[in-house]
Amino acid sequence: MLAKQAWRILSNPTSLVTWVLKSKYFPTGDVLNAKLGSLPSYSWRSIYSSLEVIKNGSRWRVGNGKLIHIWDDRWLPTLSTYKVISPPNGNPEFPMVSALINPITKWWNVNLVRATFLPFEADTILRIPLTHNMLEDKIIWLGNNQGEFTVKSAYHIAYNLIEAKKDGECSSGDPYKSLWKRLWHLNLPAKVKIFAWRACVNGLPTMEAICSRGISNNSGCPICEKAPESINHALLSCDFSTLVWNQWSENPLGTQEVRWSFIDSAMFILSHHSQPDLEFFFGIAWAIWYNRNKVVHEESCLSHQQVWQLAKSVVEDFSNAVDWDFSQGLFLSNGTPHPQVFSRLTLMGQSRIMVGTLVLE
Repeated sequence: MLAKQAWRILSNPTSLVTWVLKSKYFPTGDVLNAKLGSLPSYSWRSIYSSLEVIKNGSRWRVGNGKLIHIWDDRWLPTLSTYKVISPPNGNPEFPMVSALINPITKWWNVNLVRATFLPFEADTILRIPLTHNMLEDKIIWLGNNQGEFTVKSAYHIAYNLIEAKKDGECSSGDPYKSLWKRLWHLNLPAKVKIFAWRACVNGLPTMEAICSRGISNNSGCPICEKAPESINHALLSCDFSTLVWNQWSENPLGTQEVRWSFIDSAMFILSHHSQPDLEFFFGIAWAIWYNRNKVVHEESCLSHQQVWQLAKSVVEDFSNAVDWDFSQGLFLSNGTPHPQVFSRLTLMGQSRIMVGTLVLE
Protein backbone atom coordinates (compact mmCIF):
# COMPACT_ATOMS: atom_id res chain seq x y z
CA MET A 1 0.00 0.00 0.00
CA LEU A 2 2.93 2.36 0.61
CA ALA A 3 4.03 1.86 -2.99
CA LYS A 4 0.53 2.85 -4.06
CA GLN A 5 0.88 6.17 -2.20
CA ALA A 6 4.26 6.77 -3.85
CA TRP A 7 2.72 6.03 -7.25
CA ARG A 8 -0.08 8.54 -6.62
CA ILE A 9 2.47 11.22 -5.78
CA LEU A 10 4.39 10.45 -8.96
CA SER A 11 1.41 10.23 -11.30
CA ASN A 12 -0.53 13.18 -9.79
CA PRO A 13 2.00 16.02 -9.51
CA THR A 14 -0.73 18.64 -8.95
CA SER A 15 -2.33 17.01 -5.92
CA LEU A 16 -2.17 18.76 -2.53
CA VAL A 17 -0.22 15.91 -0.93
CA THR A 18 2.38 16.05 -3.71
CA TRP A 19 2.77 19.82 -3.30
CA VAL A 20 3.27 19.52 0.46
CA LEU A 21 5.85 16.74 0.23
CA LYS A 22 7.59 18.27 -2.78
CA SER A 23 8.10 21.60 -1.04
CA LYS A 24 10.07 19.89 1.73
CA TYR A 25 11.65 16.73 0.33
CA PHE A 26 12.12 17.13 -3.44
CA PRO A 27 11.66 20.81 -4.40
CA THR A 28 13.81 20.63 -7.55
CA GLY A 29 12.94 17.19 -8.90
CA ASP A 30 10.43 14.36 -8.72
CA VAL A 31 9.76 11.81 -6.03
CA LEU A 32 11.88 9.14 -7.74
CA ASN A 33 15.02 11.24 -7.21
CA ALA A 34 14.09 12.45 -3.73
CA LYS A 35 16.32 12.06 -0.68
CA LEU A 36 15.18 10.94 2.75
CA GLY A 37 16.30 14.25 4.20
CA SER A 38 16.99 15.22 7.79
CA LEU A 39 14.34 14.66 10.44
CA PRO A 40 11.80 13.17 8.00
CA SER A 41 8.23 12.65 9.09
CA TYR A 42 6.96 9.14 9.73
CA SER A 43 4.71 9.27 6.64
CA TRP A 44 7.53 10.42 4.34
CA ARG A 45 9.92 7.84 5.78
CA SER A 46 7.35 5.15 5.03
CA ILE A 47 6.70 6.36 1.48
CA TYR A 48 10.43 6.71 0.84
CA SER A 49 10.98 3.07 1.80
CA SER A 50 8.68 2.01 -1.07
CA LEU A 51 10.39 4.06 -3.80
CA GLU A 52 12.66 1.20 -4.81
CA VAL A 53 9.59 -0.77 -5.90
CA ILE A 54 8.36 2.15 -7.99
CA LYS A 55 11.80 2.70 -9.57
CA ASN A 56 12.05 -0.94 -10.62
CA GLY A 57 8.48 -1.14 -11.85
CA SER A 58 8.21 1.98 -13.97
CA ARG A 59 9.80 3.94 -16.79
CA TRP A 60 9.21 7.22 -18.57
CA ARG A 61 7.31 7.67 -21.81
CA VAL A 62 8.88 10.53 -23.72
CA GLY A 63 6.72 13.58 -24.39
CA ASN A 64 8.63 16.83 -24.49
CA GLY A 65 11.59 15.34 -22.58
CA LYS A 66 11.77 18.12 -19.99
CA LEU A 67 11.33 15.83 -16.97
CA ILE A 68 13.60 12.97 -18.07
CA HIS A 69 17.30 12.90 -17.26
CA ILE A 70 19.23 11.29 -20.12
CA TRP A 71 21.70 9.29 -18.04
CA ASP A 72 19.86 8.69 -14.74
CA ASP A 73 16.24 7.91 -15.67
CA ARG A 74 14.67 4.83 -17.24
CA TRP A 75 13.18 5.91 -20.57
CA LEU A 76 14.43 3.63 -23.33
CA PRO A 77 12.17 0.82 -24.64
CA THR A 78 14.83 -1.82 -23.87
CA LEU A 79 13.75 -4.70 -21.66
CA SER A 80 17.05 -5.11 -19.84
CA THR A 81 17.56 -1.85 -17.90
CA TYR A 82 15.49 0.78 -19.76
CA LYS A 83 18.45 3.10 -19.15
CA VAL A 84 21.12 4.55 -21.42
CA ILE A 85 24.37 2.58 -21.30
CA SER A 86 26.37 4.76 -23.70
CA PRO A 87 29.12 6.58 -21.80
CA PRO A 88 28.55 10.35 -21.42
CA ASN A 89 30.71 12.33 -23.84
CA GLY A 90 29.72 15.91 -23.07
CA ASN A 91 26.88 15.98 -25.63
CA PRO A 92 24.42 17.47 -25.09
CA GLU A 93 25.44 20.11 -22.55
CA PHE A 94 21.95 20.06 -20.95
CA PRO A 95 21.36 16.55 -19.53
CA MET A 96 17.62 16.31 -20.16
CA VAL A 97 15.98 14.41 -23.03
CA SER A 98 14.47 17.66 -24.26
CA ALA A 99 17.98 18.69 -25.37
CA LEU A 100 17.85 15.84 -27.91
CA ILE A 101 14.63 17.14 -29.52
CA ASN A 102 14.62 19.79 -32.22
CA PRO A 103 12.10 22.44 -31.03
CA ILE A 104 11.37 23.52 -34.60
CA THR A 105 10.74 20.17 -36.27
CA LYS A 106 9.52 18.64 -32.97
CA TRP A 107 11.47 15.50 -33.81
CA TRP A 108 14.75 14.02 -32.67
CA ASN A 109 17.93 15.91 -33.50
CA VAL A 110 19.31 13.02 -35.52
CA ASN A 111 22.89 14.30 -35.78
CA LEU A 112 23.10 15.02 -32.05
CA VAL A 113 21.61 11.64 -31.12
CA ARG A 114 24.07 9.76 -33.33
CA ALA A 115 26.99 11.80 -31.98
CA THR A 116 25.99 11.14 -28.37
CA PHE A 117 25.04 7.46 -28.23
CA LEU A 118 26.36 4.12 -29.41
CA PRO A 119 24.96 3.18 -32.85
CA PHE A 120 22.50 0.54 -31.62
CA GLU A 121 21.25 2.85 -28.87
CA ALA A 122 20.92 5.80 -31.24
CA ASP A 123 18.75 3.64 -33.52
CA THR A 124 16.56 2.73 -30.54
CA ILE A 125 16.09 6.38 -29.57
CA LEU A 126 15.27 7.49 -33.10
CA ARG A 127 12.51 4.89 -33.23
CA ILE A 128 10.76 6.39 -30.18
CA PRO A 129 7.70 8.28 -31.50
CA LEU A 130 7.15 11.93 -30.56
CA THR A 131 3.88 13.83 -30.72
CA HIS A 132 3.65 17.11 -32.59
CA ASN A 133 1.88 18.64 -29.57
CA MET A 134 4.89 17.92 -27.33
CA LEU A 135 2.85 16.54 -24.44
CA GLU A 136 4.24 16.23 -20.93
CA ASP A 137 6.44 13.25 -20.16
CA LYS A 138 4.49 10.45 -18.53
CA ILE A 139 5.54 7.75 -16.11
CA ILE A 140 4.19 4.30 -17.05
CA TRP A 141 3.94 1.13 -14.99
CA LEU A 142 5.74 -2.00 -16.17
CA GLY A 143 4.26 -4.44 -13.71
CA ASN A 144 1.47 -5.55 -16.03
CA ASN A 145 0.39 -5.40 -19.67
CA GLN A 146 -2.12 -2.63 -19.04
CA GLY A 147 0.54 -0.18 -17.85
CA GLU A 148 -1.58 0.66 -14.80
CA PHE A 149 -0.36 0.41 -11.22
CA THR A 150 -1.90 -2.31 -9.07
CA VAL A 151 -0.98 -3.44 -5.58
CA LYS A 152 -0.75 -7.03 -6.82
CA SER A 153 1.82 -6.22 -9.52
CA ALA A 154 3.77 -4.07 -7.05
CA TYR A 155 3.84 -7.01 -4.65
CA HIS A 156 5.47 -9.24 -7.27
CA ILE A 157 8.12 -6.60 -7.98
CA ALA A 158 8.81 -6.17 -4.25
CA TYR A 159 9.06 -9.94 -3.83
CA ASN A 160 11.60 -10.19 -6.67
CA LEU A 161 13.66 -7.39 -5.11
CA ILE A 162 13.73 -9.20 -1.77
CA GLU A 163 14.77 -12.46 -3.42
CA ALA A 164 17.51 -10.67 -5.36
CA LYS A 165 18.85 -9.17 -2.13
CA LYS A 166 18.88 -12.60 -0.51
CA ASP A 167 20.92 -13.92 -3.42
CA GLY A 168 23.32 -11.01 -3.02
CA GLU A 169 23.91 -11.90 0.62
CA CYS A 170 24.93 -15.48 -0.13
CA SER A 171 28.00 -16.76 -1.97
CA SER A 172 25.99 -17.36 -5.12
CA GLY A 173 24.78 -13.77 -5.22
CA ASP A 174 26.97 -12.70 -8.11
CA PRO A 175 26.09 -9.92 -10.57
CA TYR A 176 27.80 -11.99 -13.26
CA LYS A 177 25.97 -15.19 -12.40
CA SER A 178 24.14 -15.25 -15.72
CA LEU A 179 27.46 -14.97 -17.56
CA TRP A 180 29.03 -17.91 -15.69
CA LYS A 181 25.94 -20.01 -16.35
CA ARG A 182 26.01 -19.28 -20.07
CA LEU A 183 29.78 -19.45 -20.45
CA TRP A 184 30.11 -23.17 -19.77
CA HIS A 185 27.38 -23.98 -22.30
CA LEU A 186 28.88 -22.05 -25.23
CA ASN A 187 29.86 -23.95 -28.37
CA LEU A 188 33.56 -23.35 -27.80
CA PRO A 189 36.54 -25.61 -27.09
CA ALA A 190 37.18 -26.13 -23.39
CA LYS A 191 40.46 -24.22 -23.58
CA VAL A 192 38.66 -21.14 -24.91
CA LYS A 193 35.98 -21.29 -22.22
CA ILE A 194 38.61 -21.65 -19.49
CA PHE A 195 40.52 -18.72 -20.96
CA ALA A 196 37.32 -16.63 -21.08
CA TRP A 197 36.59 -17.37 -17.43
CA ARG A 198 40.15 -16.45 -16.41
CA ALA A 199 39.97 -13.22 -18.40
CA CYS A 200 36.65 -12.29 -16.79
CA VAL A 201 37.93 -12.86 -13.24
CA ASN A 202 41.18 -10.99 -13.96
CA GLY A 203 43.16 -14.21 -13.74
CA LEU A 204 45.48 -13.98 -16.76
CA PRO A 205 49.25 -13.56 -16.20
CA THR A 206 49.55 -10.14 -17.79
CA MET A 207 52.75 -8.16 -17.36
CA GLU A 208 50.96 -5.82 -14.97
CA ALA A 209 49.84 -8.75 -12.80
CA ILE A 210 53.32 -10.29 -12.84
CA CYS A 211 54.88 -6.96 -11.91
CA SER A 212 52.44 -6.48 -9.01
CA ARG A 213 53.65 -9.78 -7.56
CA GLY A 214 57.26 -8.68 -7.65
CA ILE A 215 58.27 -11.25 -10.27
CA SER A 216 59.23 -8.64 -12.87
CA ASN A 217 59.96 -4.92 -12.97
CA ASN A 218 58.49 -4.44 -16.45
CA SER A 219 54.73 -4.02 -16.69
CA GLY A 220 54.72 -2.75 -20.27
CA CYS A 221 52.74 -4.36 -23.07
CA PRO A 222 55.06 -6.71 -25.03
CA ILE A 223 53.13 -6.01 -28.26
CA CYS A 224 52.76 -2.23 -28.54
CA GLU A 225 55.10 -1.20 -25.71
CA LYS A 226 52.95 1.91 -25.17
CA ALA A 227 51.07 1.13 -21.96
CA PRO A 228 51.00 -1.26 -18.99
CA GLU A 229 49.64 -4.64 -20.02
CA SER A 230 46.39 -5.13 -18.14
CA ILE A 231 43.76 -7.60 -19.29
CA ASN A 232 41.66 -4.82 -20.79
CA HIS A 233 44.66 -3.39 -22.62
CA ALA A 234 45.95 -6.73 -23.91
CA LEU A 235 42.60 -7.99 -25.17
CA LEU A 236 40.74 -4.80 -26.14
CA SER A 237 42.71 -1.59 -26.46
CA CYS A 238 46.24 -2.54 -27.56
CA ASP A 239 46.99 -1.24 -31.07
CA PHE A 240 47.40 -4.80 -32.35
CA SER A 241 44.19 -5.96 -30.66
CA THR A 242 42.31 -3.07 -32.23
CA LEU A 243 43.44 -4.18 -35.68
CA VAL A 244 42.11 -7.66 -34.98
CA TRP A 245 38.76 -6.39 -33.66
CA ASN A 246 38.42 -4.21 -36.75
CA GLN A 247 38.29 -7.39 -38.83
CA TRP A 248 34.97 -8.28 -37.19
CA SER A 249 32.55 -6.29 -39.33
CA GLU A 250 29.57 -7.26 -37.13
CA ASN A 251 31.28 -6.39 -33.85
CA PRO A 252 28.39 -5.42 -31.52
CA LEU A 253 30.69 -3.44 -29.26
CA GLY A 254 32.72 -1.24 -31.53
CA THR A 255 35.54 -2.13 -29.10
CA GLN A 256 37.97 0.14 -30.86
CA GLU A 257 35.80 3.11 -29.85
CA VAL A 258 34.37 2.22 -26.45
CA ARG A 259 36.70 1.30 -23.58
CA TRP A 260 34.64 -0.99 -21.40
CA SER A 261 36.19 -3.65 -19.20
CA PHE A 262 36.44 -7.15 -20.65
CA ILE A 263 33.79 -8.64 -18.36
CA ASP A 264 31.40 -5.72 -18.87
CA SER A 265 31.79 -6.12 -22.62
CA ALA A 266 30.89 -9.80 -22.28
CA MET A 267 27.88 -8.95 -20.11
CA PHE A 268 26.67 -6.41 -22.65
CA ILE A 269 26.82 -8.95 -25.49
CA LEU A 270 25.09 -11.53 -23.31
CA SER A 271 22.25 -9.11 -22.53
CA HIS A 272 21.78 -7.47 -25.93
CA HIS A 273 23.03 -9.86 -28.59
CA SER A 274 23.06 -13.51 -29.63
CA GLN A 275 25.06 -16.47 -28.35
CA PRO A 276 27.15 -16.67 -31.56
CA ASP A 277 28.21 -13.06 -30.95
CA LEU A 278 29.40 -13.98 -27.45
CA GLU A 279 31.23 -17.02 -28.84
CA PHE A 280 33.00 -14.87 -31.43
CA PHE A 281 33.89 -12.33 -28.76
CA PHE A 282 35.59 -14.94 -26.59
CA GLY A 283 37.13 -16.68 -29.61
CA ILE A 284 38.75 -13.49 -30.87
CA ALA A 285 40.03 -12.61 -27.40
CA TRP A 286 41.52 -16.10 -27.07
CA ALA A 287 43.30 -15.76 -30.44
CA ILE A 288 44.70 -12.37 -29.40
CA TRP A 289 46.01 -13.88 -26.17
CA TYR A 290 47.42 -16.86 -28.08
CA ASN A 291 49.41 -14.49 -30.30
CA ARG A 292 50.53 -12.50 -27.26
CA ASN A 293 51.96 -15.66 -25.73
CA LYS A 294 53.80 -16.43 -28.95
CA VAL A 295 55.44 -13.01 -28.76
CA VAL A 296 56.39 -13.43 -25.10
CA HIS A 297 57.56 -17.06 -25.16
CA GLU A 298 58.56 -17.72 -28.78
CA GLU A 299 59.47 -14.21 -29.97
CA SER A 300 57.27 -14.63 -33.03
CA CYS A 301 54.13 -12.76 -33.99
CA LEU A 302 51.21 -13.48 -36.31
CA SER A 303 49.68 -10.75 -38.44
CA HIS A 304 46.35 -9.36 -37.33
CA GLN A 305 44.70 -11.07 -40.33
CA GLN A 306 46.16 -14.40 -39.23
CA VAL A 307 44.89 -13.90 -35.69
CA TRP A 308 41.43 -13.11 -37.05
CA GLN A 309 41.45 -16.25 -39.23
CA LEU A 310 42.59 -18.31 -36.24
CA ALA A 311 39.69 -17.02 -34.17
CA LYS A 312 37.20 -17.71 -36.96
CA SER A 313 38.43 -21.26 -37.48
CA VAL A 314 38.36 -22.06 -33.77
CA VAL A 315 34.78 -20.85 -33.35
CA GLU A 316 33.30 -22.05 -36.64
CA ASP A 317 35.03 -25.44 -36.77
CA PHE A 318 33.95 -26.30 -33.24
CA SER A 319 30.38 -25.23 -33.95
CA ASN A 320 30.33 -27.37 -37.09
CA ALA A 321 31.76 -30.30 -35.17
CA VAL A 322 29.06 -30.08 -32.51
CA ASP A 323 26.42 -30.05 -35.25
CA TRP A 324 27.98 -33.03 -37.09
CA ASP A 325 25.41 -35.45 -38.51
CA PHE A 326 26.46 -38.85 -37.16
CA SER A 327 24.25 -40.58 -39.72
CA GLN A 328 27.01 -39.79 -42.21
CA GLY A 329 29.39 -41.95 -40.23
CA LEU A 330 32.85 -41.22 -38.88
CA PHE A 331 34.75 -43.16 -41.54
CA LEU A 332 34.89 -43.28 -45.33
CA SER A 333 34.07 -46.43 -47.29
CA ASN A 334 37.76 -47.43 -47.36
CA GLY A 335 37.95 -47.37 -43.55
CA THR A 336 39.88 -44.14 -43.20
CA PRO A 337 38.56 -41.42 -40.88
CA HIS A 338 36.39 -38.82 -42.52
CA PRO A 339 38.71 -35.82 -43.09
CA GLN A 340 36.25 -33.32 -41.60
CA VAL A 341 35.73 -35.47 -38.51
CA PHE A 342 39.47 -35.99 -38.10
CA SER A 343 40.24 -32.27 -38.26
CA ARG A 344 37.45 -31.45 -35.85
CA LEU A 345 38.50 -34.12 -33.39
CA THR A 346 41.97 -32.64 -33.42
CA LEU A 347 40.53 -29.22 -32.65
CA MET A 348 38.06 -30.31 -30.01
CA GLY A 349 40.26 -32.61 -27.94
CA GLN A 350 38.19 -34.02 -25.12
CA SER A 351 34.80 -33.20 -26.51
CA ARG A 352 31.52 -34.94 -26.93
CA ILE A 353 32.50 -36.31 -30.33
CA MET A 354 35.81 -37.61 -28.99
CA VAL A 355 33.95 -39.44 -26.24
CA GLY A 356 31.66 -40.93 -28.87
CA THR A 357 34.67 -42.07 -30.88
CA LEU A 358 36.19 -43.81 -27.87
CA VAL A 359 32.95 -45.64 -27.23
CA LEU A 360 32.83 -46.81 -30.84
CA GLU A 361 36.38 -48.13 -30.56
